[in-house]
Amino acid sequence: MRSHLPDKNFFLLKAVPNRVDVTIVNWVASGNDGHLFRAHSDELGRDVACKIIPHNNLQRDLGGGEIWRAEILKANALRNPVVVKVEHICKWPQVPMHSAEGSVELIDCVALISEFVEGPSLKRFAADHSDEITVPFVVQWLGTMLNLFFEMQQRKITHGDLHAGNILVEDQSSYNAIGPRFVFRVTDFGVGDTTSEPRFKDDYLQLADTLAQLLRIVDYQACAPKEKFFFNILRHHFLARHLVETDLTLDNLARQPRMLLRRLDELDVEFTKTVPQSSTRLLTPFDFLSCEQVGEAADLLHALYSDRFLGLSEIESQNNVVVTGPRGCGKSTVFRSLSLDQKMRVKVAAPNQTSYIGIYYQCNDLYFAFPRYVLPDRDEGLDIPIHYITATLLASLLDSIESWAKQHFIEEFVRAESKIADILWTVLDITAPQTPDYLTFKAVVSALNKQRQKASERHRFVNDAKREIGRSFGPDVLLKACEVLRAGFTFSRELPIYFFIDDYSSPKVTKELQASLNRLFMQRSSVCFFKLSTESPVSFAKHDIDGKIYVESREFILHNLGLVYLHAGIEPKLSFIDDVFRRRLKTSSSNHFALELQELVGNNVKQNNNELARSIRNGEKPLLWGRETLCNLCSGDIHYLISLVGDMVRLSGGPDKLPNATDAPFKISQSTQSRAIREAAGSFLKNLRGVPRCGEQLVNIVEAFGNVANSHLKYIDSKNEGGTSPKQATRIEPYAPFALSDNAQRLYDELLRYSVFIEDFRGKSRRGSVVPRLFLRRFLIPHFNLTFSTRDSIELEPNDFELFLCSAQEFERKFRLKGVDDARRLERQETESQNQLLLDIDTPSQ
Repeated sequence: MRSHLPDKNFFLLKAVPNRVDVTIVNWVASGNDGHLFRAHSDELGRDVACKIIPHNNLQRDLGGGEIWRAEILKANALRNPVVVKVEHICKWPQVPMHSAEGSVELIDCVALISEFVEGPSLKRFAADHSDEITVPFVVQWLGTMLNLFFEMQQRKITHGDLHAGNILVEDQSSYNAIGPRFVFRVTDFGVGDTTSEPRFKDDYLQLADTLAQLLRIVDYQACAPKEKFFFNILRHHFLARHLVETDLTLDNLARQPRMLLRRLDELDVEFTKTVPQSSTRLLTPFDFLSCEQVGEAADLLHALYSDRFLGLSEIESQNNVVVTGPRGCGKSTVFRSLSLDQKMRVKVAAPNQTSYIGIYYQCNDLYFAFPRYVLPDRDEGLDIPIHYITATLLASLLDSIESWAKQHFIEEFVRAESKIADILWTVLDITAPQTPDYLTFKAVVSALNKQRQKASERHRFVNDAKREIGRSFGPDVLLKACEVLRAGFTFSRELPIYFFIDDYSSPKVTKELQASLNRLFMQRSSVCFFKLSTESPVSFAKHDIDGKIYVESREFILHNLGLVYLHAGIEPKLSFIDDVFRRRLKTSSSNHFALELQELVGNNVKQNNNELARSIRNGEKPLLWGRETLCNLCSGDIHYLISLVGDMVRLSGGPDKLPNATDAPFKISQSTQSRAIREAAGSFLKNLRGVPRCGEQLVNIVEAFGNVANSHLKYIDSKNEGGTSPKQATRIEPYAPFALSDNAQRLYDELLRYSVFIEDFRGKSRRGSVVPRLFLRRFLIPHFNLTFSTRDSIELEPNDFELFLCSAQEFERKFRLKGVDDARRLERQETESQNQLLLDIDTPSQ
C-alpha cells in the first residue's frame, strides 16, 4: 500500500490543520498505511508523534461510517502505561498525490497525534542492536506484553496489528537510575484493523511471531546455563504451546495472560529445582506431558520413549502414512525418537541398528513462514512453499547424513562428498558459491538455508506484480536429491529416507498450504516416504492444488491411533502403559514411592462391564480403579493417563502421604482413584466449553449423547446378549450414509478435531451400508455413568443424526428414556424399522 501514499516531504515544516500549535519537524518512518513524523507542540512545550494516513486507507462501514475512529480510540480506555494513546485526531485536506503517470490528485488525509516515544521500533532495534537481544531482554519484553494482554482481555480490546514495528524500545538509562534499562511501548492500537491486512490477525499469534524472531537472534551457545533453561522454556513451552494453542482441554495456560505471567515469574524457581539434576531426570514422574516440553533434552526423551507404542510398525512401514489420533497420544514423541539425529544423540544409531534415515520436521516453522496461507494470484508463486520445504528438509537430511557418515563411514564420505555435492548443485539448479569449499555438504546446506529465507521473503510480496518472484523448486527436486544421496554412498544404498512431518494440521497449516505441499508429500517413491502427523482426520487435506484427490491405501495409509487403542487387546495396551509409567517412575529424581504402576493403583482383573452396568441400573455409582480401568480409559491419549495418576497422588495428599507397601496392597485408594477419574472428565468438559465459537455447542452435543446412552442402559436390555444384560452404548452408528448441512458438518468436524468422539470410518450399519461410527472418547465414559463395553450402539437415522448435531437438546428430549414405557415404545419403533428393512430387501426393484 506504500505506493498509495503521498510524498512525505510535502508535510515537513507545515502546521497540522486544526492544530496550528503542532508543526511537523522531521520524518521518522513509513509503513503500508501512512507516514510517521516527529512534530513539536508549542502549546504543550514538547515533541509529539504525528501519523498521517490517507483517508481512503481507513476502513468504513457500508453506510460510510468511520469504523476506524472507534477502533483507534478503543486503546484510550486502557490504563496500562505501555500503551501509546492517541491524543488528537484531525483531517489534513487537499494533500497532493502523485501518480506513476505524472498526474496529481488532491486527497484527504487523517492526522493522529500522540505522545512521542524516544526510541526505535523493536524491529529496527533488533536489526541494529542484535547484541542487546539477550534472554533477560526477551523475558522482560514478553512479561510486559502479557501484562498488557491481561488488561486487554479484561476490557475485551484487541490490537489487530501487533508486529515488531508497532512495539517501541525506549532507553531510559539517561533519566531513570533504577529499574531496567529498556522499557517497551505499544503503538497503533486499532490502526492495523482499519488500514491493512496484518501478517496475523490474532494478537497472540502476532506475539508468538515476534517471540520467534527474537529467539532466532539470541546467541544460545553464549548463554549461561540459567539463560539456556529460560530460552528452552520460552521456545518449547511459550512459543510452541501457550501462545499458539487454543485448545484449553490440552493446555490450561493457553492464552491465559495472568497464568502465563505467573509461569514467567516462576522460571527462577523452576531453574533452582532442575539445575542440580542431569538431563535424564524428571523432578516428578508427572512432569513434561508433551514432547515439546522435553525440548532439546535428547537423553531425557530417550529415557521416556517406549518402543511398545501401539501402531509403531505401521509408522515405520515403507509407505506414506498420515498419523492421527487424540492430541497427547505421543505422535511427536515417536516422530522425534525415530529421527536419525535423535538416535545419534543418544548413541543408538549404529549401522546395524539403522534400517532407515529419519528426518524430523516440526510444522511450527512452516506456520510462521506462511501464516494464514492462501493460494497466490500469480501462478509463478504457487511453488514457493515447495521451495521452502524442499530447502528445509534437504538441508536437515544433508546435516544428518554427514554427521552419521563421519561417525561410521568417514573414509567413504570423504572420498564421495565432492562428487555428490557437485551433482546436487546441478539438481538444485542454483549457482554454487565461488569459494574453495563449494563441493562440500556444508556449502550446499548454507545455500539451502539462504533459499529458505528467500522463499519466506518472496511469499510476503507474492501478489505484488511489480516484484519478480524468481524460479522455485518443483515437487520433483527433493526426490531427485534423495536418489542422488542414496545412490552416491554404499552405506545408504539400501536405506529408505523417512521424513517425519509433525503437526501438519489445519487451521495452523491451512488446507490451501497443505494442498500445495501435498504435491510433494503424497508422491509415491521407492526412495523416500513421508510420515505426516495431524491432530484429526478433518485437519488433513486429501487433495492438491491441481485438483487431484488422494485416495487412502493408494497414495497414503491413514493410521488413526485412537482406533488402534479402541480395537487393541488388553495385554498390548497394558504392556505399553506399564512401560510408560515404569520409565517415568525410574527417571524421576523425587520418586521414592513406587517403581511400577501396579504399586500405585493395583490390579482390577475381575472388572466386568455387565456387572458395572447392573450396579449403575440399580442407582449405584461404582468405584473405578486399577490398571485395567486406566487401560480402558485410554483412547491413545497417554498424556491424560499420566496427568490422571498425578492427580490421584495429589488427592492422596502427595507422595509423602502414600501408605507403605505393607499397609495396603496398593498405595492409592479405590475411592481416590474413582474421584480423580470422574473429576478429570468434568474438567475436560469445562475446558471444552471454553473453546472459541463452538465450545458450548460441543458440550451440549456430548452431554446429550451421554444422557441418552445412560437412559438406554437403565431401561433397555442388550439384544447382543440375548436380553440378559443392560444395553451399554458408547458409540453412535447411523443406519445409513448421511449428508450433513453446512452447520452440522462444521460441528461434526470440531467434535473430531477435539477428539470428543473418535471416528471409525470402516463401520458397517445394520442395513449393510458403510458408515462412520463415532466412539465416545473413553475418559468421558465415567462422567455419564456408562461402562467401557464397545458392544452396543445408539443407532440413528440420517435426519436424527443431523438433529443430534444441530439441536442437541431437542435430540435428547426425543431419545432420552424416562421409564420402561419409553423403552418399549423405542423397541417397537426399532422392530418396525427392521421389518421394513427386511421387506425392502425381499421386494425386487422395478
